[in-house]
Amino acid sequence: MVRNNGRFTGVCHGTVGEIIQGPFHMHRNISISVISLHARKYSWVHFMNSGCDNIEHVAKKKPRCMKAIDLYGALHKTDRPKGEWSFYSELATGKGMSSSTADIVSTIRCLDKINGRVTDEQSVSKILKGIERSDSVFMNSYALYLSDRQQTVRTFRSRPQLHCYYIDEGGRIETESTYELLLMHYRKKLHQYNLNLDSTIKAFDKRDYKKLTECATQSAILSQDVLPKRNLDSFLNYKEHFKADGVFVAHTGTLIGYLYARNPLETMVADVAAFARSLGHQIQYTQAGF
Repeated sequence: MVRNNGRFTGVCHGTVGEIIQGPFHMHRNISISVISLHARKYSWVHFMNSGCDNIEHVAKKKPRCMKAIDLYGALHKTDRPKGEWSFYSELATGKGMSSSTADIVSTIRCLDKINGRVTDEQSVSKILKGIERSDSVFMNSYALYLSDRQQTVRTFRSRPQLHCYYIDEGGRIETESTYELLLMHYRKKLHQYNLNLDSTIKAFDKRDYKKLTECATQSAILSQDVLPKRNLDSFLNYKEHFKADGVFVAHTGTLIGYLYARNPLETMVADVAAFARSLGHQIQYTQAGF
């Protein structure tokens, strides 16, 4: 048995954008729906029982985590733990990697370790709803998730392992600032988005991962009219050359890349990296899925 010695850690993976992002009809209104590309990159939150209580530092540097601590306490009727908090993340902010949400979920999981409990998914959604628009990084399956309502429409039994080779185009996008812009765009392209959502759901249900990557490509193309990626045309033009199954983006972020249902040979990876370098960027890799 490993003793914690007054040290507790919560961890949550992030994303590299989405398979799709688009509108979903809910009670005659349009909500923003996402199926996230869950990435093997993580946020860690640590807590240590000590004489040093740095909660004011948390409130200043990580205000959303601070709010999560307070909402957790109100939900479970627990006091703020007194001790030292620290944070580490592999997820860059403003890129579409769910960095903020992963920090919040890691904080909740760290609090669970401290209090010897497990907060259920519905309660995690409730805490998130009081803080920000987010996705389903707290779940261990692919899901069609309403980011503005913090509501799961459905989960998927199939769990494809997808290989993501991507670049960061630079800059930052604040997710909250895109809400009205996205809704206006969705109303203009509602039919195309609905067709792609139906195709995506069928691809998951049939375990047709080639079709799934095609749906990701279509979602990237549809998003080009609202939050464009500078290099989308280049990635589309060379998709067949690099034998990629699809193109994906962080719809409200700065990432764009190739999707492979099977990891390509290193010689092909080298060619993709050279292509990315010709665009002025360094290729990055992560495996998506569970």
